[in-house]
Amino acid sequence: MKLDQFLKARLKITFVISLISTLILSAFSGSIYFFYKKQLILEISDQLKSIAFEIAKKVENPVVDFSIVKNMKTPPDSYVCIFNPQADVVFYRGKLCQIPYHFSGFRILGTDVVYGVSFKKEAGEYHIYVGKNLKNVLRHIEKLKFILFYLTFAISLIILVIAFIISKSIISPIKEVFEKQERFTQNVSHDLRTPLTVMSSNLYLIEQKKYQNIEKNIENIKKTVEYMKKLVSDLLFFSQIGDREKTRVNLNNLIKEQINLFTPKIQEKNIKIEITENGTAEIEAAERDMEMLFGNLIENAIKYNKENGEIIIKIKPKYIEIKNTGKLIKKENLKKIFERFYREEKSRTTEGSGLGLSIVKEIADYYKMKVKVDVNDKYNIFSIRW
Repeated sequence: MKLDQFLKARLKITFVISLISTLILSAFSGSIYFFYKKQLILEISDQLKSIAFEIAKKVENPVVDFSIVKNMKTPPDSYVCIFNPQADVVFYRGKLCQIPYHFSGFRILGTDVVYGVSFKKEAGEYHIYVGKNLKNVLRHIEKLKFILFYLTFAISLIILVIAFIISKSIISPIKEVFEKQERFTQNVSHDLRTPLTVMSSNLYLIEQKKYQNIEKNIENIKKTVEYMKKLVSDLLFFSQIGDREKTRVNLNNLIKEQINLFTPKIQEKNIKIEITENGTAEIEAAERDMEMLFGNLIENAIKYNKENGEIIIKIKPKYIEIKNTGKLIKKENLKKIFERFYREEKSRTTEGSGLGLSIVKEIADYYKMKVKVDVNDKYNIFSIRW
């Protein structure tokens, strides 16, 4: 996957988030618009209904004429029409009604909402219609529609920008994993190609020497094979972390056992070992995982130590610290030190597989242990808390 493909992925994420957000906002805005419009018309209708019944109640009295309606209060843009049994207009106020047929209840006639009610008077059935023109109301509703539309558009643009920013956070871990995987593949290829080249060169020399005085070449091949076996073994170990049976592991004893295993190398460099125990450190884990974790830390402290150097180990409950003299890790490389195949020295050698500290980090992460590396004026300091 190239860099532009990560950009494409970000754009796709941005598009999906924006699309979903816009659809939700549009549905919400549409609901507000239609609910408000319906509610407004219902309120007007209820008002007209109330007026119509009030008029009917007053004019159905035989001694009262329709002129009483003139003094009644009605809303702006409203009108009242009264029809006699012969369908003739006997009274109107506001405007002359154009009623195509008599009805009771609500009707929408063009841009008017009209409520009709009938009553008996002088042995005949009269019809009252109270209406209101909705042009002004609809004009305000249209303004609301445009406000909601532009608001939805503006919020969608803001969400688009935010989604693009968020997409970086979403894609960054994937990008980081991909880059690590790419580096891992390149490094594995490099670390396998180098010993294969060494073996191929020595086999070629053996052939050229006609199998005479080839002890050194055979020794080189053996060392290279051992290195490749170690590399493959460490790679396989990554897939087995946490798979073994877990027990209560005494880390005090485990660390001492690991130091005993490395005694020849310690003596070779004349390294002084100092162990301070302030309590017992124990953890529920697979013993093999803990052996690999602390074995790699101790081996690392020996390998990069100096002649007549020292290793200081402090053990406390829930905390272990391993300090070693030797070449100090550069400050800018502290965050990279646990990456697979990372070596501070760019020149690669076959000393170690380059996976030791990455195995330490992998095991620590699995058991929720915090592993940290630091340096001071004299020591490289590796600490583990859990």
